[in-house]
Amino acid sequence: MKNEDRFAEYEKILNSGELYDTFDQGMLDYQWEMMKRIDLFNAQPKTPEGVKAQDEILREALGTYSEGVIVTPPVYANWGLRNVHVGKNTYFNFNTLFVDDGRIEIGEHCMIGPNCTFIGAQHPVSPGLRRKGLQYNKPVRIGNNVWFGAGVTVLPGVTIGDNTVVGAGSVVTRDLPANVVAVGNPARVLRKITDRDDDYYDHDKPVPDRWK
Repeated sequence: MKNEDRFAEYEKILNSGELYDTFDQGMLDYQWEMMKRIDLFNAQPKTPEGVKAQDEILREALGTYSEGVIVTPPVYANWGLRNVHVGKNTYFNFNTLFVDDGRIEIGEHCMIGPNCTFIGAQHPVSPGLRRKGLQYNKPVRIGNNVWFGAGVTVLPGVTIGDNTVVGAGSVVTRDLPANVVAVGNPARVLRKITDRDDDYYDHDKPVPDRWK
């Protein structure tokens, strides 16, 4: 069976929201096969040839590849990025971690700081169900032009609107609207992004005319 056909078979399970057995050997074998791509990606040298090889791996590995996507290694992903869908011109800094058992969608022109984690997988609270290796997944959806500071964690089922900024170290447990700055654990809206932010940065420094 071709890889695309195999993933389509498992994708129905992974993104159904229903409980499934994470110890299913066929699923594990395919998952490990996908993860080998990430090992290869992270092992590439810092040379023009290595960068080219990394881009080719991303084109094959990502669920949706778009032009201008930059992933700075190392990166880690439970399903080798197969369940990650990324818009154009989005940048991932060092040590991005995707628990991409469930679908993770990230829009265009996003900036992801170092050590950020996006989690699409969930386990039951019941000890008995967890002993059986059961899991269910909830999609993560990130809009366009979102900026995550260093060390942000986004939990399963979260949607974040366009242009929003999430402060360093925040844990996003619930949806965030568009055009806000949010910080904390759990992340809460600190303020709205306004027209003033086009004229001033770092609190009260005026933006030079050449950047307006």
